[in-house]
Amino acid sequence: MKRIKIISIGIVILLATVGIFATILLLPARSDNSISKGLASKMLALLDGNMEEVKATSDYFYSKESKWYEKYMNYMYANGLLDKKTNKPHKDTAAKVFNYGDLRFYLEAKQIEISKIKEVTGIDCEEFSDKDEVKKTDFMEIYEYLVAASKGEVCALNFVLCGTPANIEGAKSWICYTSIGELGFEGLAIDRYMDNEVMAYVRDNEIIAIVLKITDEVTYHNAWLEKGSNNTLIAYIGSAKRTFYVNELSSNFEKTIGDVSLKGQQVTGIVLKPVTINGKVLLINEDKVEIEGYGEILIEDNFKVYKNYGVIEEQKLSDILVGYDLTDFVVADGKICAAIISRDLHADNIRVMVMSTGFTSLFHQRISLTGTTGFTLSCGEVTEHFDAGEILDIYPGSSYLTGERITICPDNIAGKITLLSVKKGYGNPSYGGKIEIGQYEEGLTIINDIPLEEYLYAVVPSEMPTSFGVEALKVQAVCARSYAYKQLLGNAYSMYGAHVDDSTNFQVYNNSATSEDAIQAVRETYGLIATYNDSPISTYYYSTSCGVSADIAVWNSNVLGMPFLVNKGIDPKGEAIDLSGEEAFKGFIKSEDASDFDYGFPYYRWNSTMTLEQLSTSINSSLFARYCASPGKVLVKQNDGWVSQEIRSIGVLQKIEVTKRSKAGAVLEVIIFGSENTVKVSDELGLRYLLNVGNAGLKLFDGGVINGRMLPSAYCYFEPVKEGSEIIGYTIWGGGNGHGIGMSQNAVSNMVKSGMSYDEILTFFYEGTSLMNMYDR
Repeated sequence: MKRIKIISIGIVILLATVGIFATILLLPARSDNSISKGLASKMLALLDGNMEEVKATSDYFYSKESKWYEKYMNYMYANGLLDKKTNKPHKDTAAKVFNYGDLRFYLEAKQIEISKIKEVTGIDCEEFSDKDEVKKTDFMEIYEYLVAASKGEVCALNFVLCGTPANIEGAKSWICYTSIGELGFEGLAIDRYMDNEVMAYVRDNEIIAIVLKITDEVTYHNAWLEKGSNNTLIAYIGSAKRTFYVNELSSNFEKTIGDVSLKGQQVTGIVLKPVTINGKVLLINEDKVEIEGYGEILIEDNFKVYKNYGVIEEQKLSDILVGYDLTDFVVADGKICAAIISRDLHADNIRVMVMSTGFTSLFHQRISLTGTTGFTLSCGEVTEHFDAGEILDIYPGSSYLTGERITICPDNIAGKITLLSVKKGYGNPSYGGKIEIGQYEEGLTIINDIPLEEYLYAVVPSEMPTSFGVEALKVQAVCARSYAYKQLLGNAYSMYGAHVDDSTNFQVYNNSATSEDAIQAVRETYGLIATYNDSPISTYYYSTSCGVSADIAVWNSNVLGMPFLVNKGIDPKGEAIDLSGEEAFKGFIKSEDASDFDYGFPYYRWNSTMTLEQLSTSINSSLFARYCASPGKVLVKQNDGWVSQEIRSIGVLQKIEVTKRSKAGAVLEVIIFGSENTVKVSDELGLRYLLNVGNAGLKLFDGGVINGRMLPSAYCYFEPVKEGSEIIGYTIWGGGNGHGIGMSQNAVSNMVKSGMSYDEILTFFYEGTSLMNMYDR
């Protein structure tokens, strides 16, 4: 591998005369020392609940106007934290002074001892009358005590304020730009803190209060300097475009990275960093970047990422795609200090992590491979050729692993590398493209770098039976390509140098032998992806439906984010459906409709009858694991509320109660009553794991019976089995296999038989979408 020594170059531009006039508007401070009810409500509401909970009460009293303070005051009213009798909500309430009557009402509602506040702060809340205003300084002291006594959701953070709507053209209302990202600041006057480091209370990316100014001497590290000419500097501080005026620059410059230092809002110096390198990114994490031709280079603490084509924007580390040469890296003092994404993506290759046999691990303890043709191993300065059929074994600590990754390439484009130490559904898998092997503490990794279209040759038959025919496989090909494109952009395994793995975590790859029909389907849909409003979509798909297609409410997600996913019947009519009621869903799931496109497949309908003891065993064996996986979605009943806490057992099951369903009928929330604990589960996958049928047997639509697996789907109804009035078990009536969102793969088979073309099927499942060639983007 070519080695290039990186020489650090820093160019310091001295200002001929230090002077700056920032283009900002400073707002005057309040002349009094009081705090308004609106601002106090915001501070106390965010101390008590998160922003999502606050927004949930946004129309409790105030519902016609949209003032910034309304949701906070509504939260206070709704949760009994502000007296509705003495604070009848109207348009002037928020501007009134927060008084000791309000404070004592809040403290009593929260069961906070006033004597403790006096002990800690020296402020005696009892010596004031209800109408006495709470001084701002006293309120902040009391608030500091309340923050310290809380569970830590409100954090004290340090940051530099570098932009507000008053000085940033096009900035969103009540959004400011800081050294830690964009933050809200509803109700606060913060412009006087521009270019200052401050300490502030923050929750859910909302500034609650500025606590203190730390310093007015700051350096904006690794800013994108658009232009420096004569007495003007135009710079992007994060996402904020700023104009600084100076008397004179010693030289002009443009489109570079640099540090800008200020004191008292006056520029004191600029350091330019002009050295850049580029090459294919092989790996990137928070500590280092591996670049083809340069090896691994450490990342400095103030690392920044920018996109400089089109609109200049600050980006995230995860936006730097591995496997592509789209980024220029800025180097200073031997470290990467900034990355500039300067070219758009032409996604022709994908990098896949090959998991061990049975998809049990990303890591391998031994790798044995051979080639259908001759192949060459490269690692650093080492290269070695192997003949076709010759076996290569690599272990952790192998002499080939010199601190860099191993690359194995077949001698020609038709050659493939066969992994002898891995078994897939059809035996030892063979891979086109090239194989890369990396070494980590956990073991070795295998990455297959392969053209995207060739990747699909081995995805399509692994995800859909080739017996469905070419037209059905074309549906799968478009879905798989669309999904792969979105996942490639997601860059999930960038820390290992890959985009996806080869399991159901993404798309199953090379688990079944490819076929001529699969290859034909991929070729006849070359480059086509599904788009909505010209943007690629996530083409979710699954095995079998119960007769309905669902939106992403199944995952308790924001349905508005994917309008192309709808609740509808998967039948020739394709009409909207609402099965959110228990009786409606019960009638649906216990019936059959031969017109459903999934009718006849084994998982179209299923059921299992389990005793309370069997269900208890199933729930208790999986409960702790599901809590660890989704602690916010497995809650324990405590007094009159629900809390997220470690839970290992409910004792003996007493009752199951579905409390919420999606319109497609999937269980969104269920309460499981036990002799020791009661839990509320709002996780589709968690519910399916908790109610593992074990040896009770799951009876399928075709008469088959299977044991020992999680519920096939969350589209199920729990019917009590009773002896007299006593519940002794449940029959679980269900249908479908998978999450039920988007395309049912088995339904496609019958849709093709009914005469539908692949593009008609795609628009059936993804409404309002169109096809676009990703290589023409």
